[in-house]
Amino acid sequence: MSEPPTPSGSTAEGAPGVVAQPRPGRARALRETLAGLSRLDGVTGGLLVTPDGLVIASELPSRYPAEALAALGATLGRELEVADERLGRGPFTAACFAAEDGTMFVSGSRVGFVMLLGASTVDAPAVLRALGDALARLD
Repeated sequence: MSEPPTPSGSTAEGAPGVVAQPRPGRARALRETLAGLSRLDGVTGGLLVTPDGLVIASELPSRYPAEALAALGATLGRELEVADERLGRGPFTAACFAAEDGTMFVSGSRVGFVMLLGASTVDAPAVLRALGDALARLD
C-alpha cells in the first residue's frame, strides 16, 4: 500500500529537497500497535475486532481461525461492558482468561475490542499493563 502523496513543496524540517512524510493514520497506528503487542513475550498473536465481531486487523498465526476468535472476543467484550455497567463498576478496560492450554486477553478500544492470545505461562500482569499503555497512547 503506498503512502498518500505529499503536497508539492512540502519538506521535512525545512531541509531543501527532503519531502515530509505524512503522519500515520489512525488505522495504521492501530495495526502497528497490534503488531507490537503481538510480539510481547509469551503472546502468540492478536486481533482488533469491531463490536459486532468483524476482523479489522489480525496478527495471528495462520492456524488460528481469525473469524471465530473475533466473534468470541466481541461477545466476551460486550458482555463484560454490559456487566460492568450493571454493577456500576465504571467502564470495562480489560480482562484475562487463563486455561491450561493458553491465555486470552480482551480489552475495549475506541473502535471495538483488542484480543491477544498467549501461552499459559505468559506474564499476564505485564501483558495487561502493555495493553493498557498501548491503548492509552492511541486515545
